[in-house]
Amino acid sequence: MIQISSHARSHCRASTRAAVWRTFALLCMATASQFFLSSVALSDPTTEPPRRGASFPRIAMLWSPAAQKGDRWVNMAQHDLILVGPEDLGLEWSPNPFPNLSTTLTETSKIKAREAVAKLRRLNPRAQVLCELYFFEANDGSYPPESSWWLRDKAGQREQFWPGCHSMDISRDDYVVHVATRAAAVYQALDGQAGIFLDNLRGDEASRLGWSKLISLIRKQCSDVPILVNAGWDSDDLEWIAPLVNGLMYEDSVSHIKNKDAESFYARIARTDGLLRSPRISVNEHFGKRSNEQAMRRELIRTLVYTDMYYLYADSTQGHKHDWWPIWNSSLGHPVAAPAVPARGQLAQRKFEAGLVLWLPADAKTSVTMRLPLRMKNASTLKTSENVTLAPGEGMIFVDETKPAATQIGNPR
Repeated sequence: MIQISSHARSHCRASTRAAVWRTFALLCMATASQFFLSSVALSDPTTEPPRRGASFPRIAMLWSPAAQKGDRWVNMAQHDLILVGPEDLGLEWSPNPFPNLSTTLTETSKIKAREAVAKLRRLNPRAQVLCELYFFEANDGSYPPESSWWLRDKAGQREQFWPGCHSMDISRDDYVVHVATRAAAVYQALDGQAGIFLDNLRGDEASRLGWSKLISLIRKQCSDVPILVNAGWDSDDLEWIAPLVNGLMYEDSVSHIKNKDAESFYARIARTDGLLRSPRISVNEHFGKRSNEQAMRRELIRTLVYTDMYYLYADSTQGHKHDWWPIWNSSLGHPVAAPAVPARGQLAQRKFEAGLVLWLPADAKTSVTMRLPLRMKNASTLKTSENVTLAPGEGMIFVDETKPAATQIGNPR
């Protein structure tokens, strides 16, 4: 059984004191331009894995699997995006007193890790597996304490990122090359069956140069590797990084909008998502109490109606721990319409192969009543109806029970 890291993720904004590469030019940015539900009670995934449709909703796992008993592999595989550390799949770096200095992986660990990814794929052929590599920061002991790769203050002291971890000088060419080599080693060790995750994106001028160069170097060695980067609370001014990567992780960004306008937030991240490389693997994560089903459902609905992103409702940045909610078993299939564009006070709706998602923004002046295309089941109440009334700030997921049953995630054959 593999063990998933539950280390804390911290996203304070550390200052970056880095020299700017005067001769390095930013990469050119290219503009690039789903009705059946089996809404079942939460079950032990060892005996009755959740029934899922072809695609939506797509749920992400960020380091920690759902808080369920049973087989850990099946637990992980019910998620459609699975983010772990390389060691969680069994990969081991070649021995080195300072582990992050190693750029090669042991042959026996490669075999073990490939088997782990293959098992996850047998359980969920749709799963996008990602491995985390450290770039912006590193744990103490990862590199020699005297290394020039640590970011240092004017007194020559290393700059702390969080306890037990310090920031790295991402302006150094040799350090950027080193991390790119490690990322390529992981991707190649897994035969291209997993992508790369990079945490703590920064957008100041010096950081942009370092991040752009890193991703360029990774792509030179592994052109098709899926790359997800964590924008943290930020959702503005990400056009510079979007064309270079496959996804942006918005870590409870919806709770940290400067103007408190959630509809404009969703419009903004949807526009940025359109600039990404294919396949697009962005994640919209929301933090909240496990008792607050309303908050979980609200952001799930807005994610579905406004974007094509993966979704996660988690406790906090401390391990991203979460329950598995019955509504996540909804089998909507693929969208048959583009994401709705948020409009102030206007009803947003999006059709899927086996469902319909509705959202009425909180600033709507009145409730809205509409007739559904046919009698459909409310994914939350499990009641069937032909008409629906939405109050401002309310949304619903409806499913068509006449559609074929969803594909079931089962034990590996």
